[in-house]
Parts: sequence; C-alpha cells; structure tokens
Amino acid sequence: MVKICPSCYAVYVDQRWCFDEKARQRIMKGNGWEKHLCPGCEKVARGKVDGVVYLRGDFLRAHREEAKNLIRSVAERKLRKNIAARIAHIEEKDDEIVIQTTDRALAERLGKEFERAYSGRLDIQWQHGADFARVYWTRDD
Repeated sequence: MVKICPSCYAVYVDQRWCFDEKARQRIMKGNGWEKHLCPGCEKVARGKVDGVVYLRGDFLRAHREEAKNLIRSVAERKLRKNIAARIAHIEEKDDEIVIQTTDRALAERLGKEFERAYSGRLDIQWQHGADFARVYWTRDD
C-alpha cells in the first residue's frame, strides 16, 4: 500500500519513505493510497527526543539569524539522508538556543557544524545504554 504523510507529505513507495512531490501528486490522483505518519513525524508526535543541543554565548546575540540559517541547513541536509531525523522543538532565549531532535546523529552534526563554522567550544555527552546525546556549544565574544 502506498502511504502519504499528512504532516510533511513524504511518500512511502517501494518500501521506503522519501520526499517526491511529483510522485505524491500522481499518487493522490488515484485511490490506492492511505494517510500515515512518516517515521519522523511520528517521533515528533510522540515526543520522542534522541538529542538536545544547547547553543550558548554572547556570539548568538550578534549572529542569531546566521545561526538559525545554519540550523535549518544542517537539518535539511540530514533529512535528505534520514527521514526520521527532525528538529522536534526549538526554544530561543537571549543568549541561548535549545534544539530538541528526533535523531542523536542530527544533534551531534549540529554541534560539529557550529564548531566548524564559528569555532567556540564543543562538548558532546552520550547517555550510556541509550541512543541519546546532549550537545553543548559555547562561544562568548
């Protein structure tokens, strides 16, 4: 059975989820499909968080839009590789951005990309016995 995610419009075809707008439009014209949450949207709906990223420091005040663009870019690249890798929630404060992800590797990638792009200090902590990471990136200046 062909499935379409009602939240993000991903399509389940040939035993895999993908983003294919042309296929989705073609499939929706027929009757042989059903609505079903994709793995990423299902994790977000259940509140399943596998990583939390803490971006902190004075640097964020002066470069907030730049930082948000990097977050979006990293998340979009990761999503193309893994449909279940999503940003579940973002909370912005004065000198901090906290990002909850549905994928441990996405959380790690966000921290590493911030370190690569803006230097700063990166600390990644993995929870023993679970597929969970806390990522701390800090830059004050």
